[in-house]
Amino acid sequence: MRTHSDENRPRKQLAVWLILVLALAPFIFVGWAVWRDNRLAKGFDKVEDGATRQDVVRLMGKPKKVEKCGHFFGPIPQSEVSVCADEYFYAATFAPWTPQYFIVRFDGGGRVISKVPLSSP
Repeated sequence: MRTHSDENRPRKQLAVWLILVLALAPFIFVGWAVWRDNRLAKGFDKVEDGATRQDVVRLMGKPKKVEKCGHFFGPIPQSEVSVCADEYFYAATFAPWTPQYFIVRFDGGGRVISKVPLSSP
């Protein structure tokens, strides 16, 4: 014979699991954000002039945006104006609250010509 408390057991277990998941979710998200930002920074450090777009994506992941050179943060150096075709834009997980950005610029052949880290103290 089932008692009233036996009937409520699945509901209580579900409630406990739900509370546990909701309590852990912020920690999991912050942990993922720290991991992602470290991956971006380490990948950016490994990007070298002449690397391909595929090399950059392998090291840093998919860019947040791909735009024409100078679109994100204004004019580019004069020496790059004639050769820069586009740039990959990466932002820290909590940007703009933690203002850290990485710009990788490519020539028309899809090779890295420069990279620019941007951050604010």
